Amino acid sequence: MKEEIKLRPEVQWFAEQMELKLRENDHKGGWADCLIEHLLRQVPREYRELLKALLWDDLPDEVIREAADIANYAMMIADRHRNWEKEE
Repeated sequence: MKEEIKLRPEVQWFAEQMELKLRENDHKGGWADCLIEHLLRQVPREYRELLKALLWDDLPDEVIREAADIANYAMMIADRHRNWEKEE
């Protein structure tokens, strides 16, 4: 039996921020069919958006949104890899 994982409050909060960003993009149809290479190419673009938000926008909400975007791409890559391993 797997041990129950209790999320730290900070992780729970950030996971909720990630979910909010995912919901904004639900119209795009998800990532189940995306190539990992495509998802990887998005990470540097999202990094630049986060950097811009940190250095020039000075809007805390925008920094949080862009950080969640990067985390979402990392999650999508991990999810695609996990599912790819199951398919083999």
